[in-house]
Amino acid sequence: MTNNSMLHLLFRHMEWADARVWTSVLSTPAAQNDSILRDRLFHIHVVQWGFLHLWLDRPLPEFPDPSKFPDLAALVSWGRQAHEQIAGYTVQAEEASLERIITLPFAEYFEKQFGKAAASITLSQTMLQVTSHSSHHRGQVNTRLRELGAEPPLVDLIVWSWIGTPAANWPSISGDATAVAEGRS
Repeated sequence: MTNNSMLHLLFRHMEWADARVWTSVLSTPAAQNDSILRDRLFHIHVVQWGFLHLWLDRPLPEFPDPSKFPDLAALVSWGRQAHEQIAGYTVQAEEASLERIITLPFAEYFEKQFGKAAASITLSQTMLQVTSHSSHHRGQVNTRLRELGAEPPLVDLIVWSWIGTPAANWPSISGDATAVAEGRS
């Protein structure tokens, strides 16, 4: 398996897992107004969205304020749109492009924290970062779901593989999340 095909597989899993978590969140009454869940879910998708902009060589736009999303349906819609754009990018990414250096605008923050200059980071490393970062925070969301009395979904990569690597099954929602995120609603 090539690096590119492995990364594409990881992104397909990330979308499937995010969709399963969202389905659980939206079907859990206690989750509807839980600020901890809302903040973590927003963080997952704002990071996915931000890295996509870096991969596309777009300047990082001003991140939307979480309060721009009036409810969880608007937030899940925006997250799903990020996944659609990521899938469009990763499916066409060429193997050679994975070694392209990505300049992270927040590297200075970590250089100060660790007291040393940041090494060069490649496109593939940032892609792995996004998938592992999303997994970390999905685990936090699942822990919070359990605290709220829900049974969190199984989202392990191996489970996804055992059941035949299905496509994401997003919960049904409506609305223009892009307009919400950009303050046009």
